[in-house]
Amino acid sequence: MSNSPHVDDLLWTHPVAFDKAFKGLDITLEADELLRARLKEAFGMIDLVNIKAQVKTQGKPVHGRGDIVHVSVDLTAEVTQECGVTLEPFTHTVSAAVEVDCIEAPASAPGVTPAGEHELSVQDLDEPDVVENGRIDLGLYIIEALGEAYDPFARKPGAVFEEPVAQAEPSPFAVLSKLKLD
Repeated sequence: MSNSPHVDDLLWTHPVAFDKAFKGLDITLEADELLRARLKEAFGMIDLVNIKAQVKTQGKPVHGRGDIVHVSVDLTAEVTQECGVTLEPFTHTVSAAVEVDCIEAPASAPGVTPAGEHELSVQDLDEPDVVENGRIDLGLYIIEALGEAYDPFARKPGAVFEEPVAQAEPSPFAVLSKLKLD
């Protein structure tokens, strides 16, 4: 999650039963005014006019591992933020897509602590997200998509950063050459 706030902040929650997600969902989720205000504050935006996520789930049985639910999120949002160059506010649309596989946590999964934290290794990068209590929180993946889409230093269209022209300090020898000897 690139620019997103800490997941434990639970800015947007939309839990669905693993079994229901396995059967397949195709839903559109939009944030209400209160949720947009919380997201705006968490990401440091001037305004978040709208945010909409198309969420699809599809079950995939995997032999020897249990069932996997593939979650895809296509997000669009209209954001007002400060230009990273001119510091002027501007409004633009951001979008991102997130794809993730989820698997239910077995009763005693290796590497899962009683608090539900999972130690990650390089081999885990392609591993599915482990969900507990039989519920997938789709809101977390929407936040992840917003974090990928939102650039806190975005540039207003047409804004160009121009390197300031530095004036070279005069060389001591140039100063000496200007002195006239009589």
